[in-house]
Amino acid sequence: MTSAPVQQPDLSLRDAANWASEQAKRLAANFGLDATHDRDLFVLAQTAKLGEEVGELHAEVLGAIKYCRTDKIEKFTPDSLAGELADVMVCAFLLAEILEVDLPTALAGKIGFLGQRGF
Repeated sequence: MTSAPVQQPDLSLRDAANWASEQAKRLAANFGLDATHDRDLFVLAQTAKLGEEVGELHAEVLGAIKYCRTDKIEKFTPDSLAGELADVMVCAFLLAEILEVDLPTALAGKIGFLGQRGF
């Protein structure tokens, strides 16, 4: 069994988008989806997955601030929080790829816009 190559900690947004492009193709093939005919179904499925991951992130944030049952506090760690943040980003990159949105460019534009507004 071969393991996936280890990514560098400074993975660029463009690298993430390129990875998402290949991953979206793999996922579509795994689910037997045609990129043209089944695009809307793929978009809805990925949107649902993003929603699921955001829900898991909510739980992690609540755990991080100890706003959960005491018997669950030990379940939440900085690593599990980081993992859920990463899952949300992966799902967002995949959704952007399916919808043909250049997320690195969109993010740079948004950051520039927020900078002009004083954020």
